Amino acid sequence: MSAPHLDQQIDARREPRYTVAWRARIELPDGRQYDAKVRDISENGIGLQSDYCAQARSNLQLTLGVPDLEDPTHVLAVPATLKVMFVVMQGHDFRIGGVWANIGPQAQHFLHQWVRRLRLGA
Repeated sequence: MSAPHLDQQIDARREPRYTVAWRARIELPDGRQYDAKVRDISENGIGLQSDYCAQARSNLQLTLGVPDLEDPTHVLAVPATLKVMFVVMQGHDFRIGGVWANIGPQAQHFLHQWVRRLRLGA
């Protein structure tokens, strides 16, 4: 029996993901930082694109640049830790998908409000 194709594994998620175009920064323990783009978000995680090649099953410290719900021209810094579930090469970058490993209650509430807004198409 063959293993499921990687795209099928990536798309076999419990919650729908919603497309966004936010910025993020990956912060490594040694102080190095990498820019990333948040491509999608769900209740439990996000999809990123970056030139940093994360290791599957590792934890990444992130700061997300998330637009304010009331004033989208104002961007808020949202810290979080992401558990990397998959990494695939896409062009010259890496697509990184993961679930929240650690996120504060205020940040979690704020991101849930964004997901709710995206779900409703607002």
